[in-house]
Amino acid sequence: MSAWARAAEDVDDLDLAATLWSQVDDEHAVSGRARVALLSGDAAGALALLAAAGVADVPADGPRSLDQLVVLGCRAAQGRPDDLSRLVAAGATLPAQLRLLYLYVLGAAAEGAGRQDLADGVWRTVVVEHGVRTPHVLSRFLASWVQGRPGTDGRAVVTRVAEAAHELVGAVPRPWEDAAALEATTRELVARGDAAGAALLTTTVSRLGPRSEAVDALVSAHAPRRRTLQRAVPVAVLVVAVVVSAVVLRHGLPGFAIGGAALWASRRWWAPVRGWSLADGQAWDGLVALRFDDTSGAPRERTSSLRLLPSLAAVAGLAVGVALGGWWWQWSLDPARHVPWQVSGIVGGLCWFGIPALATWAGVRGDRERRRRADVRRRTEADATALAQAATCRCWEASALVGSYAERYAAAHLGAAAGAAPVSVRAASVRVCPLSGMRWMATTSVTGASVVLLRGPAPSVPAPAPAVPGAGGYL
Repeated sequence: MSAWARAAEDVDDLDLAATLWSQVDDEHAVSGRARVALLSGDAAGALALLAAAGVADVPADGPRSLDQLVVLGCRAAQGRPDDLSRLVAAGATLPAQLRLLYLYVLGAAAEGAGRQDLADGVWRTVVVEHGVRTPHVLSRFLASWVQGRPGTDGRAVVTRVAEAAHELVGAVPRPWEDAAALEATTRELVARGDAAGAALLTTTVSRLGPRSEAVDALVSAHAPRRRTLQRAVPVAVLVVAVVVSAVVLRHGLPGFAIGGAALWASRRWWAPVRGWSLADGQAWDGLVALRFDDTSGAPRERTSSLRLLPSLAAVAGLAVGVALGGWWWQWSLDPARHVPWQVSGIVGGLCWFGIPALATWAGVRGDRERRRRADVRRRTEADATALAQAATCRCWEASALVGSYAERYAAAHLGAAAGAAPVSVRAASVRVCPLSGMRWMATTSVTGASVVLLRGPAPSVPAPAPAVPGAGGYL
């Protein structure tokens, strides 16, 4: 049970770790429960647990044990500046094997003390230098990354958000398999007052993988309400300009030029969502058709770059609309037809404007769907290559497995074991490795959308039988 609890801590499943530690009665149980309580935001509860175990003071020269380190972190999280200073200074003297645990304690303490800048730096180190990609850590790091995007350059905003989305897509499990990391990141962004960042991130992630009910629900929950006037005014200017130009000048091109200038100006100087910056608005409009690099996650072109399929659709729509509008104009202006000039102008404007707009919209949607399917196909092939290795023993390497690989590993390599896992909060079973004999606990993630495997200890080796007197060849 202790090994399973430590494995749950390795994947930052704090609820499961707390449940497992509560069923352990040895010298490690109190330490484990205190660590989980601190990381869950209950510094007072962690201090009470350690005080009851006789760990309440920290030497003047710094912590000398893991429990004393947690005590110092709890005091710092309660808003004691001196203890936070001591905790920061302790990082220079701790051995390397305690570095990761120290960073967790420091990050939790900084958050509790309201030092978000310090906490953001700590979680970035945990992700970048130690390669931790759990929802608990990744959500905090990516929230700070997205929130720090520049506020004046739409291209830079897209790049920053796309890099964060690429990190989420590269994590295990994928967002469309289990949206826990994406949900935690958006929740963190909203708590920081960055609703625009949450909307941009969820939309970008939805562009990089197959459709998922959980991801679509997050996109809908964070989708902004666009300003109606930001769309209606330039469209009205375009229609009026085309109609007036056709009636007065007998040509619609000047009206198209005026309407196009109105559309460009509205996107250039008018934020589409109330409360958003212009850069966020430009990024939002530019995300609909961008391609992203598979390695870096950065967009491959500018937000204003021309794209083949939408461009061809726009040209074709314009040609058809102009031709049809010209024919309609000549036919309706014939005195023998008795068509009111208002009707003639409205229908002509719809031909000249509506058909090109509809064709462009269809081109953008078609291009986006084509690219999404190509991205899904590439990622599916990569995942299939990784899953093909799931039948090989990993007891020597991993203390915990999550996602589709864990599900395949349990089915292809582990066998059923006698007995049930004593976990009441989630469905769980015990599996055994046929090679090492290690017992794994199979359960689900917090959301229930993915499989979690926690490795137990190695089987105990039976003690050798006592030697028989007079045996062994000796007199």
